[in-house]
Amino acid sequence: MSFREKYARIARYYDVLERPLDRFFCPLRKKAVSFIEGRRVLEVGVGVGKTLRYYRGDIELCAVDAVPEALEIARKKARDIGLNACFKVADVESLPFPDESFDTVVSSFVFCTVPDPEKGVREILRVLKPGGRAIFLEHTKSDSKLINWLFLFPAKLVLGFLLDDDPLRETHRLVRRYFDVEREESHYRGIVRLILARKPLQE
Repeated sequence: MSFREKYARIARYYDVLERPLDRFFCPLRKKAVSFIEGRRVLEVGVGVGKTLRYYRGDIELCAVDAVPEALEIARKKARDIGLNACFKVADVESLPFPDESFDTVVSSFVFCTVPDPEKGVREILRVLKPGGRAIFLEHTKSDSKLINWLFLFPAKLVLGFLLDDDPLRETHRLVRRYFDVEREESHYRGIVRLILARKPLQE
């Protein structure tokens, strides 16, 4: 069963399942969205729309996700809060947008499940305008070997089986290879990182 099928099965319960983590993660989601620049914004892997309430009303938001069932929940949330946004079923590894389409791209807890994370990062780079901002809020391998062995490695075994989720990925290192990183915050000993990166003006 693919990660899309697994997430499709739990989409309607996702908000409830993640509620114990909201007090830790939602303030970081709000902070990540606060760094948006420009009007044309893309959120990849929007899921059930846990970031939507933090967006300004004056931006042109397009949100994509590979799981239609999750996207439908996000679309309803946007309607309920009066947020004008477009929603498309799409994978971050193959975005249905022309080159240099967006001022900012947001990714919130996405790359732990992307099958080919390098391809996903390159797609974000492609659709960003030169000098555009990419915002990554991601689960990553901890700075602490003890936390990795005692917590993240067992979590990987469980989450990998249930959701194809890998909390030991080093997305921060991957981002550094393609973008100019302006700011990187490590939270909870690196289990979560907020990365503000910019597409080089000349590649």
